[in-house]
Amino acid sequence: MQIKKGPFRADYRETTLFESAEEAWFWFCFCESLGSERGRGSSSSIVRPCETSDISLVVKRLVREKRLGQIHLRVMSRYGLKQMPPHVNSGDSLASCRLWREAMEALTEVLFKKGILSKGLVA
Repeated sequence: MQIKKGPFRADYRETTLFESAEEAWFWFCFCESLGSERGRGSSSSIVRPCETSDISLVVKRLVREKRLGQIHLRVMSRYGLKQMPPHVNSGDSLASCRLWREAMEALTEVLFKKGILSKGLVA
């Protein structure tokens, strides 16, 4: 049996993995919006398996690899701040929905491999 290594943590309380890349992204955006109290969302009773910088580094890596573009980042930022994914029934464009889905699929792949998500892409 292979032991999956996750990001290093100095906090040894039991962690709760994210259910999806979307959940991880919304957590990241929320923590970033807190400013100086950001990082691990320390005011929460839920301990996460990473810091916001881990999510940020993954996104930067996906941009460097050209798997995410600036248009993806704009959509991710807009809906991350709203804490809601785009949805056609809410008046959001099909393009925004497609870009969001592409971004979340790319994030899912990497975050799952890093041990931050509880499940990967469903085939």
